Amino acid sequence: MKSLKTILSTCLIFFMVFGLANSTFAQDEARTEAIQLYNDAQELAGSNEFSGAIELYRDALQISRANNLDDITELIVERLPRVYQTRASNAYRDYQSQRTMSSLNRALDYFKVSEQAAREFNDSQVAQQAAGAIPQLYYIRSILHFREDNLTAAMEDLDTAIEMNPNYAVAYYQKGIVQKQMTPTDVDAFMYWYDRAIAVAQETNDTRTLNNATSGARDELIFRAVNLADERRFADAVALLNRVSDYDPNSYEAQFRLAEISNLRGNWSTAESSARRALDLHTGGVADKAKIYFELGTALKGQGNFGAACSAFENARFGAFTEPANHELQFELKCEGHTPTGR
Repeated sequence: MKSLKTILSTCLIFFMVFGLANSTFAQDEARTEAIQLYNDAQELAGSNEFSGAIELYRDALQISRANNLDDITELIVERLPRVYQTRASNAYRDYQSQRTMSSLNRALDYFKVSEQAAREFNDSQVAQQAAGAIPQLYYIRSILHFREDNLTAAMEDLDTAIEMNPNYAVAYYQKGIVQKQMTPTDVDAFMYWYDRAIAVAQETNDTRTLNNATSGARDELIFRAVNLADERRFADAVALLNRVSDYDPNSYEAQFRLAEISNLRGNWSTAESSARRALDLHTGGVADKAKIYFELGTALKGQGNFGAACSAFENARFGAFTEPANHELQFELKCEGHTPTGR
């Protein structure tokens, strides 16, 4: 008769073998299920049904990890971030065709989730692509808010874009544009952001933003100076025009406006200097210079230099300045040899 010890040893071996067989069978079942889920996910992804595909990939991943199916786990971990990335990219293409706030928000949300998934699965390439796209989407959304006159939301999105990418020059420039709408009388407030855009654009070699910001600052200063001059706030207008050279030292328009204001104030010598400087900087044709010659003629007339004034007014006889220049030549200065015809 077998001893109790022998019987127990035999039973233990039986249960170990039986348990191993069951374990192997369970793992085979898990592998089959994980593979099926993976294949179903692949099919959905191929049909651009990315959200459903992601759900199935994660179901397969949960099974493969729980059953130590390392080969399947590795396959899913490699594939899944790319599916998140493709879903986000497709959502952005949808926005490009729809141009709606809802489609943009969807793309933004998907890129955020894509970045999270990339970090979860250590996919640096997908993470980098998402990190680059998200600030741009905040910038785009700020433009949409701006067009809807939602200035506060526009500024908040720009702040977020800059926080995520401090070298985003065009976002600083757009902040200047939004700030101008928010505080239209505070020139220094929006010019601060133009200056920041210029500085960052120079540091990052962003030529397009640099050109836009410098020309935008120049044109804004001139525009506001003209309005101030119309209100006879000459000192304030001159102060703005003197700042133009910081952005465009070759702006003939600023010099022309300075000549115009100086003539209105009776500062004939200063007007002459500004008008001559404007003529030196001007690169257009003679007809386009007519307004400058008219201001030069006015300055010379004010100084009593009538011969030079006659010559200047002769050069001003183009387009809209033909009649006023002829009046100066014929009735005011009575210039010798003048014939009242335009050009």
